[in-house]
Amino acid sequence: GRINRQDVAKILVDLLTTPEATGKTFEGISIANSEGYYPPAPSIGPALERLALDSETGGKGPSEEVVRATYAIMQQLLPGEKQDAAGLAMGQTYEQLDKDEEGRLGVRGTEEAPLR
Repeated sequence: GRINRQDVAKILVDLLTTPEATGKTFEGISIANSEGYYPPAPSIGPALERLALDSETGGKGPSEEVVRATYAIMQQLLPGEKQDAAGLAMGQTYEQLDKDEEGRLGVRGTEEAPLR
């Protein structure tokens, strides 16, 4: 899924002190919080507690039915209507992409990143 480096780092650090993570594989995503809709969870533990141990699934993870249902629900949480990460220009938000607005760095393919 889509995730930024800060969120990956936070998850990895949190996992070091989360016993519920032991023996489990999961995938993480970030959800834009520009409107305050999705406050960060205080702990990753309760979410991981609900996951089956890898040893219980023979290392195969959840069933295809569970994966498809979860994916369908999570699609509702992603920002934007177009859901096209490859269509974003540098500095453009999903909301701008939906409205066909130019991002702060210009049109896709011609962006001008500020040099420091």
